[in-house]
Amino acid sequence: MGLIVSNFSGRKLAPDLARGFMLLLIALAHANQNLIHLEATAINRVIVLLRQIVVDGRAFPVFFLLFGYGMVQLLRRQEEKGQEWPAIRNLFLRRGWWLLLFGFVHTISLYDMTIGLYGLATIFFFWFLRLSDRTLIWIAAITLLLATVLGAVITRGEYDWGHVVPTAEAAASGGIGTIMLTRAFNWVLYSLILLHQVIPAMALGIWAARKKLLDDPARHRVLLLRTAIVGLALSILGGLPLALMSSLYWNDPSEAEQAIAGSFHTLTGYAGGIGWAALIGLIAGNSRAIRGKLIMALAALGQRSLTFYIFQSIAFYIVFAEGLGGLGATGNQLSSDIVAWLTWIASLIMAGFMQRANVAGPAEKLLRRLTYRK
Repeated sequence: MGLIVSNFSGRKLAPDLARGFMLLLIALAHANQNLIHLEATAINRVIVLLRQIVVDGRAFPVFFLLFGYGMVQLLRRQEEKGQEWPAIRNLFLRRGWWLLLFGFVHTISLYDMTIGLYGLATIFFFWFLRLSDRTLIWIAAITLLLATVLGAVITRGEYDWGHVVPTAEAAASGGIGTIMLTRAFNWVLYSLILLHQVIPAMALGIWAARKKLLDDPARHRVLLLRTAIVGLALSILGGLPLALMSSLYWNDPSEAEQAIAGSFHTLTGYAGGIGWAALIGLIAGNSRAIRGKLIMALAALGQRSLTFYIFQSIAFYIVFAEGLGGLGATGNQLSSDIVAWLTWIASLIMAGFMQRANVAGPAEKLLRRLTYRK
């Protein structure tokens, strides 16, 4: 049996390792959204092609799969302490409402609208923990079909070459109050539209946690290997049509072709997310690999994923915002990717130092204090 427990207070290595690595893909997916001008140069088109195949719509399913996985781990810890379901339910609800508040503050201050989805998912779907495995699989399948159909009209990562990307600041002209109100409205709308995309990965994450697929990856090596190969292969093939359209290598696609490409991109994004999680699980099950300093730093980063997700938003604001770094008006796809990589590397280094100093992530520490009250 491989080594499956991290050195971090008995936490399982694989989920933290996955979160740490996925923060890189999240950074790559988000940094370019701060660019104002999207010029169709050769290098920009190549980067968009690669990003839509590997990153866009492929990173967020991993986090929601791990989110569901983590809910089961939290449930087990509470049950081991002798807590009954009513108390555990209230714990999840408190955590969900505080995450929602975190997301609201994050939105109106830095205009990133993702954290609130975790809060909504906790509040609305914590009862998934009481469902049977069979019911969870059916829920995942039905909502995945829904997400696939809606993917024809709600496509992630579309590019409008040669135009200026409208921001909340550009759309609002009434000062800071109006800007915050616009951001809050967009946050509510965005959360309601995309909440359905959380359900398939979250339900599968709960199912996987019950099977302890990432708790003991060495025992499930064959399953994880097959899942990684099939999932990542489907992700690449299914993401290619939309990637070719977005990068202008497929010119003048029909509306039907765009709809089909959007659906395939959404569907295979979940396959890619599951594939990434399985691949990282395989690495975590390799006793030789997990002795490396990079693996330990990645796990330390994943253990503080909320803190460093917020750190990414702060770093991007400083680098891209007008009046500060200003790169949003002058940069291109390559420069935004460089910023993403540098931000992630800085996060990795800081997380490593924090782990050695036994310092928790401030966002995680605050959320835990608010959730548990004591």
